[in-house]
Amino acid sequence: MSAAAWTLTATALHAGFAAGETTPGAALQSCLDRLAAVNPRLNAVIALDAAGAREAAAASDARWAAGQPLGPLDGVPITVKDNLFVGGLPAGWGSRLFAGQIAPRDDIPVARLRAAGALIIGKTNTPELSLAGHTDNLVHGATGNPWAPALTPGGSSGGAVAAVAAGMAPLSIATDAGGSLRRPAAMAGVATLRPGIGRVPRRWGFPPLAQDFQTIGPIARCVADVRVAFELMADPALPPPAWPARQRLRAVDGIPGAPMDPDVRAAFAAALEAFAAMGHEVEIVSAPWNPDEVGALFGTLASAGVARVVTAHPGWEALVTPAIRAQAEAGLALSSADYVRAMDRIAVLRAELRDWMLAGHAVLTPAAATMPWPKAEPFPPEVDGCKAGPRAGAIFSTVLNLAGLPAAVVPCGPGARTGLPVGLQIAGGPGSEMPLLDLAAQFEAARPWRRLAPLEG
Repeated sequence: MSAAAWTLTATALHAGFAAGETTPGAALQSCLDRLAAVNPRLNAVIALDAAGAREAAAASDARWAAGQPLGPLDGVPITVKDNLFVGGLPAGWGSRLFAGQIAPRDDIPVARLRAAGALIIGKTNTPELSLAGHTDNLVHGATGNPWAPALTPGGSSGGAVAAVAAGMAPLSIATDAGGSLRRPAAMAGVATLRPGIGRVPRRWGFPPLAQDFQTIGPIARCVADVRVAFELMADPALPPPAWPARQRLRAVDGIPGAPMDPDVRAAFAAALEAFAAMGHEVEIVSAPWNPDEVGALFGTLASAGVARVVTAHPGWEALVTPAIRAQAEAGLALSSADYVRAMDRIAVLRAELRDWMLAGHAVLTPAAATMPWPKAEPFPPEVDGCKAGPRAGAIFSTVLNLAGLPAAVVPCGPGARTGLPVGLQIAGGPGSEMPLLDLAAQFEAARPWRRLAPLEG
């Protein structure tokens, strides 16, 4: 095998193991060496378990030598976001409230990947309580984007996407409550899948902050790896919808009054041309949602959830960031009627959005409306010359969390002005994860991307 193992995708590593060209132990060491070389610049992995990974790699080496691998991820290094439980490793959630906490057991998707032979090398950075569009916290500090380390990779899965894009591991698993998989994937030039509600089970871990908005999904450098990891984590489902070869794709290329970076706009327009060239029917449509209303509903649920979490810790006011304190105080000021009214409105919007989604096969949007900004800042001060707010990048993402629907993201950049990654979001109706990944793989084949950031180690 001529290429260094850390540069390879999970599926390429599996092929190398099967051909006897490398071993899980050698691949792990290659990834650990890469991590040691670049993580100090990026601060993506904040807890390392090299000893545990080496022990798991030795067991995987033995299985491969005996011709009895456990499956397509046996011996493949992965990382896990620090809001998910990995037994025996820190579970800090980016907060001083949980300093020193060790997870007593694996959460369900972590356990499934471990049982399939994946090598868990460590935990990735996340903002406090995983509630920010950039990745910074008072415990570990800020994470940098491998394409431009002074800039953010987004949030709240910034550490996860940075680790994958920089070559520390070919796979990571993380969470998405308002775009936390999809927007960082766009900003770091990697692929991901936000599964629909209930597809990936969870039980052991931190409480949800926004009811069922949050799901767990994989991050990788190619669509095939995303598919493999999702299939191992997910519960069985009804047969997915059968889409024809020529699909009806509706595209939302902007929302009135919501700014979008010119790099994003241009890259998205080029992506639509690529789908049309593939033979699909592409129609520009108006968004049937108001991002301000979606953001307000998300804020109501999240604020109540934050208040529930922090008030269990005496003296919490002095331990959390100002942003989390403000969210907690907003949650404490909510009445039960406020919360129920928000849930009622979400139920109506959920039904309407699912009906709208089913009018075609898939809906195409940018994954994030913004490009990366300085990593210490919570959000860009402006977008395309317009003043921006904390949810400026989320105008295409949080609505799908509200609706409970799946969406894949693949790179469609780089941006012509900045040279940084841009992401394409492909969303579908309930149970459409596999057809979405098929469509994402078609785009990947038509528009291949640079799979690793140009970061010297």
